[in-house]
Amino acid sequence: MTAATGKRALSRLLWLLPLLLLAACGSDRPPYGESVTAFGAPVVFDIDGVAASRAQAAVAAAVGDMKYIEEATDPLHPGPLGRTNQLLAATGEFSANPSLLPLIRQAQRLSRQSRGRFNPALGRLLALWGFEQESPHGPPPTAEQVAALVARHPSLDDITIDGIRMSCRNAAVRLDFGDYGRGYALDAALARLRAAGIQAASMVTAGAAARIGGDIAVVLNVTGADGKTPLVRISLLPDEVAYTVTAARRSYLYHGKRYAALLDPATGQPAQEVYAVTVFGHSLARAAAGAVALFVAGPDGWAAAAHDLGVNRALLIDAEDTVHITPALQGRVAIHDEGEAPVVDGL
Repeated sequence: MTAATGKRALSRLLWLLPLLLLAACGSDRPPYGESVTAFGAPVVFDIDGVAASRAQAAVAAAVGDMKYIEEATDPLHPGPLGRTNQLLAATGEFSANPSLLPLIRQAQRLSRQSRGRFNPALGRLLALWGFEQESPHGPPPTAEQVAALVARHPSLDDITIDGIRMSCRNAAVRLDFGDYGRGYALDAALARLRAAGIQAASMVTAGAAARIGGDIAVVLNVTGADGKTPLVRISLLPDEVAYTVTAARRSYLYHGKRYAALLDPATGQPAQEVYAVTVFGHSLARAAAGAVALFVAGPDGWAAAAHDLGVNRALLIDAEDTVHITPALQGRVAIHDEGEAPVVDGL
């Protein structure tokens, strides 16, 4: 942005892993800011260029949409997703909840593109591992228990949608959208802001960040596996979003070993070779699904998985804190340790 635009350059420093914390880095501040809680974490909105009353109304509408989707996609409480899972298990045909149909259809496309690495049909496996509860905890299941469920091959391809009618041929399917559902809700909030005519804004929360326009800068400071040591610094481009999945979220320690709810659908086991993946793009739902798939693919397979999904801007931190990036991020990533350089994995 040039000085001729007359716009203010406002920055935000975000610690992405395990949380996003908001801190002003410039002397100015947008005329309107608001923080709400969704999906168990603060979601911070900053809006510039409109009257405070208009910004407040836009945020209220955005939060309403986001909260509705949060409740509709919660697998732990009664609601649209809970009822849908009950009906899917019966393997008959039923009238689907209209609010879930776009979410499921998009998830089916993304799952196919990811070659099944992103698979929101693994709710029964997640429950078996102890992740489908308010406070995940062990002990982990036995290898035999996991293998028995994996052998049933739950997949979104087991679900057929015809108009508003839905059926499922596999009783092992249980939907749990996890990060993808959260990204979908955040996308809805961004869409509501844009529909209200907001042209300069930022939205940040634990593991996700977005810019509308280019007047409010967002800087991501990504930490390593200890959740404290900064490894990477990168700024979001105008109208860019970023979503991070990490082994620290939705996880538990058991006998000194961490188990995360990022399961490899092929084995039913938590993926172990990666600490975090960040995907950049223009949709937080797509970025979240992509980050899950790349996490599962691991350091050796993540570049191929990114190609399958059409992801060209991503970074991966492996279990040893080595930073891997796609070629499109060259020149944008700053490594805090000046003696280190990211590993560029070609697509």
